[in-house]
Amino acid sequence: MPAPRSQSLASRLLITYAVAVIVVLGVLGFFVERFAREAFLSTVENGLEQQARILAETLVGFPGETDRLIESLDPGFEARVTVIGSDGSVAADSHADPGTMENHASRPEVAAALAGEVGVDRRVSVSTGFAQTYVAVPAPDGRVVRLSLPENTVTAPIGDFRLRLLRVVAVVAVVGVVAVAVVARRLAQPLGRLSEAASAVAAGDLDAEVPRSSIEELDGLGRSVYAMATELGSRLDDMEGERRTLGVVLDALPQGTLLIDSDDRILYANRSFLDMLGAVPVMLDQVVPFRIQEMVRRAREAAEVADADVEHGKPTRVLRIIVSPFEDDRALVVVSDVTERRRVDDVRRDFVTNASHELKTPVASMLASAETLQLAVERAPDRVPQFAEQIETAARSMARLIGDLLDLSRLEGRTPEYGDVELEEVARQAVERTTPFAQEHGVTIVVEADPVTVTGSASDLGLAIRNLLDNAIRYSDAGGVVTLRLQPTDGEAVVTVTDSGSGISQRDLGRVFERFYRADVGRSRETGGTGLGLSIVRHVVESHGGEVSVESELGAGSIFTMRLPRG
Repeated sequence: MPAPRSQSLASRLLITYAVAVIVVLGVLGFFVERFAREAFLSTVENGLEQQARILAETLVGFPGETDRLIESLDPGFEARVTVIGSDGSVAADSHADPGTMENHASRPEVAAALAGEVGVDRRVSVSTGFAQTYVAVPAPDGRVVRLSLPENTVTAPIGDFRLRLLRVVAVVAVVGVVAVAVVARRLAQPLGRLSEAASAVAAGDLDAEVPRSSIEELDGLGRSVYAMATELGSRLDDMEGERRTLGVVLDALPQGTLLIDSDDRILYANRSFLDMLGAVPVMLDQVVPFRIQEMVRRAREAAEVADADVEHGKPTRVLRIIVSPFEDDRALVVVSDVTERRRVDDVRRDFVTNASHELKTPVASMLASAETLQLAVERAPDRVPQFAEQIETAARSMARLIGDLLDLSRLEGRTPEYGDVELEEVARQAVERTTPFAQEHGVTIVVEADPVTVTGSASDLGLAIRNLLDNAIRYSDAGGVVTLRLQPTDGEAVVTVTDSGSGISQRDLGRVFERFYRADVGRSRETGGTGLGLSIVRHVVESHGGEVSVESELGAGSIFTMRLPRG
C-alpha cells in the first residue's frame, strides 16, 4: 500500500480552514438569504395589503365607476389591481380585459377574501405565465380588491442583497485565510525547528539544541525530545562501555572468535582470530580455511553445533573449529589452536613409551641376572659375584633413570620460587658434586668462572649445570678435559661446558635435547646415560627465559652454551 503524500502543517490548516469557511458561509448565506427573502416578501405583502384596503375603501365612493378608479391610478404604481365581484367574476383589472378573464372564486386568495379574511398566495399566473405574489382583501360593499406583483419585481432587491452578502462573505473569508496563514506560519516555524532538532537527535547529534517557543504544547514536546536525547545518550554511553568491555574480553581470549550475520557478512572478529588466520574478510565465502564455510552451512541446516579439527598453514597447525548457529541464521565460530596440545599429547605418549622401554631394559637385565644367580649359587659359586655385579649395575641404571624422570616431572609440575642467584657459587657446587664421577672416568674438570648474579632457582640451575658436566664426562675418553666457563656479558650470563670427547654428527645436533634421544646409543648405555639429561637442561634454561645451544663435530668434541638473563 503506497504511503500517503505528506503535507505541511500550514497547508493543511489553510485547506481545512478554506473548506470550513466555504461550508459555514454557504450554510449561513443560505439561511440568511431565506430569512431576508421571507422578511422582504412579508414586507411586500403587508404593503400590498395596506394599498388594497385603501382601494377597497375608495371603491365605496365609486360604486359604478370601478374602471374609472383603476384608470386614475398613478402610472408608476407597479401592482396589478383586480376588482372581483362577490360571485367571483372579474369586474375590473388594471392589466387585462375583464371580459376575457375567468371566474376567480376558486383562487385561494380570492376565496379567503370572500370569506372576510385577507388572502395571500404565491403562484404562476395563468394570464402572464410568471410567478406572482397575490394579496386580496374584502371591500365593504362585498367585492374583493386583489393586488399582485411579479416575483422578479419582489426578488430583485433580494438579488442585490445576495450580491452584497457574497462580497461580505468573500472579504471575511480572505481576512480569515490571511489570519490562519499567519497563525499557521507562527505555529509551523517552531514546530519545524523542533522537527529539525528531533532529526538531529535521531542522526546521533545528542547535543542538538532544542528550541523554545511561546506555545506550551510545543515546549512540552521540546522538553520530551530533550529528555529523550539525554536518556538515549546515557544508554548509548552504557552500550558503548559494554561494547568496549566485551571487545577487551574477547580480544583477551586465546580462541579466535568470528560472528557471521544471516546474510554471510562478517560482523565481528577478535584479535586472536586475526593472529591465527590473518586479515578478516568481509564475507563468509572469503574465509579460510574453507572448511569453516562448510561447517557454518552445515550447522545452519542442522540447527546444531558443528565441530572439527582442521590442519591449516605452513608450518601446519591443527585448528579446533566449533560453529554454534543462532535461531536467526547468524553463526558464532570459535577457533582454537591445538597444535601445541597435540604436540604435548604426542610428546607425553612418546615419553611414556620411551620411559617404559628404558625401564624394561634394566628390569629385564636384573631378572635375567637374578635367575642366573640362583643357578650359579648351586652349580658355579665362583660366578656369583659377577651376576651380583650385573644386578647392581642394572639397578643403578634404573635408579638414575627414575631419578631423572622425577627431576623432569618436578620441573614440569611446579612453578619454582625465583630469587637472586650467585651463579658462580652454584657452578662450583655442581663441579664438586660431579668431580668423583669425573675421577672415576679419568676426566679432569677445569673451572673458569667470574662472579655474576641472575634471577632464578639455585637448585634448578645447579641441576642443569650438573647434567651438562655429567654429559660431557660420559662422552669424554680417559685423560680428557671438561672446561666450565662462566662469563657475564651485556644483560646475560653465559655458561659454556666444553669437552674433548667424540663429538656429535650434524644430523644429530638438532635432536640432542629431545627426551630419550641418544646420539651414540651404545656408548650412552655403556656409561649409564638415561637420555634425559639434556632435555632437563633445556627445560630449566627456557623456564628462566634463556636459551641453550650446542656446537660440535665428530672427533672434535662439543661445546654446550647456556645464556641466561641477568638479574
